[in-house]
Amino acid sequence: MQPNHAIVEPELLKELPSFEVFFDRIGFKRIDGSVFGLLVLAKKPLTSEEIEQTLNLSQSAVSLSLKTLAHFGAIETTGDRDTPGAKAKLHSAKEDSIAIVASVFRKREEEVITDFKRMALRVLERSEGSEHASRKKRMQSIVTTCEIAESVMNFVITLAHNKSRSEYESQFEAMVKRLPKALDLLSSSTAPLADLTIAIKDNLTEKFKNNLKGIYEKR
Repeated sequence: MQPNHAIVEPELLKELPSFEVFFDRIGFKRIDGSVFGLLVLAKKPLTSEEIEQTLNLSQSAVSLSLKTLAHFGAIETTGDRDTPGAKAKLHSAKEDSIAIVASVFRKREEEVITDFKRMALRVLERSEGSEHASRKKRMQSIVTTCEIAESVMNFVITLAHNKSRSEYESQFEAMVKRLPKALDLLSSSTAPLADLTIAIKDNLTEKFKNNLKGIYEKR
């Protein structure tokens, strides 16, 4: 077993709590943040045993965490380091964080938001009449908020998908640099919130999805 300093610098190991706190706050287990953080900071891909000993975790805990991270597309697992046919696998964190976020959106948040929006629409249908005016307004706000969340998720998912395509690779950086200005322009709009949602969905997400090159015509 290699000493810890051969895997990651001791001063960088002190940053692992930040990964743990972040993962905990977005709905994952702290151990998932610790394992992912170690793989992000490590000098090279690591075996499960190296992860266990570096983090002082049990084999079962590391195995479960690796399965979770793999499910959400956060890590890659390849063959053994030294001996062909050996059981030891090498684990590494993926370099593309946008692809990881897109995977989490697809496999977790999308379904949650969609289900909640359907509930809100069902309640909205039963909220006609002046006596339900207040409830109707609250449910409409929930639906609109869900639609904004769906728009953002769809944009990130589409962005990650196109980023992986070679013909868009050179355009990605320019796209990211332009995005804050585009969002600032939308957020400063005086249009009603519902209209703003439609603008995000139709003019940003769908345009990017159907014709990414069009965004760069005026570069």
